[in-house]
Amino acid sequence: MAQNQPPGRVSCPEAAQYYAKDSINIVTFGASTVEGVNGVGFQTMLKNNFLNCYTGKIVDITNHGIGGQTTKQGLLRIDNAIANRTGFFVVDMGINDALSIVLNKVGSVKETEANMRLLITTSLKQKLVPIICTLQFIDDRNTPSYVAVNNTIRSINTMYRKLAAEYKIYLADVNAIMRRDFSLYQDPFHPNARGYRLISYIIFDAINKAIFDNFLMFVVTQNYPNPASSQTYIDIVLPEADKINLQIYDIMGRLVKTVVNEYLNTGKHTLEINTTTLVSGIYFFKISSDSGQYNSVKKFIVAR
Repeated sequence: MAQNQPPGRVSCPEAAQYYAKDSINIVTFGASTVEGVNGVGFQTMLKNNFLNCYTGKIVDITNHGIGGQTTKQGLLRIDNAIANRTGFFVVDMGINDALSIVLNKVGSVKETEANMRLLITTSLKQKLVPIICTLQFIDDRNTPSYVAVNNTIRSINTMYRKLAAEYKIYLADVNAIMRRDFSLYQDPFHPNARGYRLISYIIFDAINKAIFDNFLMFVVTQNYPNPASSQTYIDIVLPEADKINLQIYDIMGRLVKTVVNEYLNTGKHTLEINTTTLVSGIYFFKISSDSGQYNSVKKFIVAR
């Protein structure tokens, strides 16, 4: 997992090799955790994670965090934040809702849910990919009233997980990783540099999952080894599930073997071709899909 890497390093996902677009565009939206506190935040770290792994891609991350705001206040500015934007919408917001609910007796978890639903649906209408962040706990060790705030944060996080499943969107589970490790905090509410780095990894992982599910290019590698003796392999990357046909033709264009004729899911697959029944010579493998969207033909050699 990326969060287990040494500081300043991130493990690169396989999706980075097959990303179909030229740029990665991310809107980060929320309150003070998004805005950054005392000169530290996660956006620069997140950008560096992508630049390290997605070679040659343009990475554009905007910061729409305003400290102290609730999800209700966020609704007033979401349209401006996502206007003319493409890509991903990362929303990390709700701690101020919990503080208001418990300390000021204003609002409720139900109201926060209604607000988050509007944030999600508004971003979906813009054709953005939403990433919901669960909320880190606040440090309640020296402030008894904060215990109730954390109980409300638990309720909000349960609701956020439910919304992510309902809308089939992505969850950056900050709370599950940070837990109650207050060495990652600079004050009772906000992460320090180490905490922000961890958050950058969690968001990076969530966006990579979204890329793997939605933004892969169609790739068929040359078989390996080539020339082949008894067997050879082909890697295929599918942007979406489809029925795939892998057939072998001889130099005269005659079909000699059907290797695969089945549905494959999104992602990378390694297909094996048994060549023991093929005489030495030049062959072609043809990959096609039932949808007609994916086709590839490559030459290979059988030699013994």
